[in-house]
Amino acid sequence: MRSLVIIVFVLLVGSSYSQSLLEVRKGFHDAVMEPKLTKEFNKYLKQSNITTATINAYRAASEAMMARVVWNPISKLSQVVKYAELMEEAVNSDEDNIEIRFLRLSIEYNIPKFLGMSKHLEQDTDMIVKNLSDVQNMDLDPSYGRYILSFLETTKLCTDQEMLTMKQSLNPDSSI
Repeated sequence: MRSLVIIVFVLLVGSSYSQSLLEVRKGFHDAVMEPKLTKEFNKYLKQSNITTATINAYRAASEAMMARVVWNPISKLSQVVKYAELMEEAVNSDEDNIEIRFLRLSIEYNIPKFLGMSKHLEQDTDMIVKNLSDVQNMDLDPSYGRYILSFLETTKLCTDQEMLTMKQSLNPDSSI
């Protein structure tokens, strides 16, 4: 009986985390598409008590996104510095996590280059290109892999051959 209670508890906690991660992904996407939702997304993440590397990477991303909605240049810079510290911790906690690397890539791609905080673009792009085919083996929906692919295609961070290889790995049954 006791082991049944433990199993149910573990399943509920795991299910809760999974649901929260889906909510965080949606909140991130919504905030990217609609900057006025950025403060709400940031507040939601600050109130969450989940501290996985992936959730922490989203926290970091939300701090960088806050730089878009604060008006004071010093506050903007403060947000980006906070982002850099939090993201470094998240990446160090799970270096092989494609989702974390994608978050860092997408933020650093959009940070003004003169700040000198876009130093991981090539490293993260290479890691994603080499591992995106594993998206089915991870806790990522294949549509998230396509989302990453779309970003890479739009930004032209990959060669045409890399794009073709990733598209084929995400859609092995199609002839692209």
